[in-house]
Amino acid sequence: MSFQDGKLYRVTELTNTHPHWQGVQDAINRNRKSSSLPYIIEELYSVTWIKKPFPWSWTKEFKPNRRFFFHGTSRQSIQKILDEGFKTSYTRNGKMLGDGVYITYHSNKGKNYAPEDYIISTMIYAPRTYVVHPNQTINQNAINTLSKRYDAIEVRTGSIVGSWTMQNHEICVYNPKRVVPRFIIKLR
Repeated sequence: MSFQDGKLYRVTELTNTHPHWQGVQDAINRNRKSSSLPYIIEELYSVTWIKKPFPWSWTKEFKPNRRFFFHGTSRQSIQKILDEGFKTSYTRNGKMLGDGVYITYHSNKGKNYAPEDYIISTMIYAPRTYVVHPNQTINQNAINTLSKRYDAIEVRTGSIVGSWTMQNHEICVYNPKRVVPRFIIKLR
């Protein structure tokens, strides 16, 4: 069963001979520990937007080849995200950084939230991102204030949120229109 096309987008299943396959494969394993077995792509879909779902420049502002960010969810939720966009009210797994779309630079963290092993690779446009570096601390009062002034808060591996030391890089983007699906990946 493949994903359905929508009014604004087309979903194309790619084969392992497609030029994007190896780049995505490299991206999902770039932050894996050398002792871990690599993830293998079982299915890969490209999401091509017929009409862009955001008001920003695709190539000038998104810089689509710069970085991969991942969001793990169910297959059913992926189709809903494609059709309706991300919704901050659907966040089920905590809101440590406030109400927003949570994405990560680490595929393994995205996979932790993927009951059927599907993750979405996304592009983000959040030019005003507040970054918390390793060994820096941020508390809930600061998060509440910053979430009103910034597009996103990015907490890097080793940063401290409240009393929790981050094991993986994570970003919370406050406007869901700033997070756009690019690839759908099923891992094994």
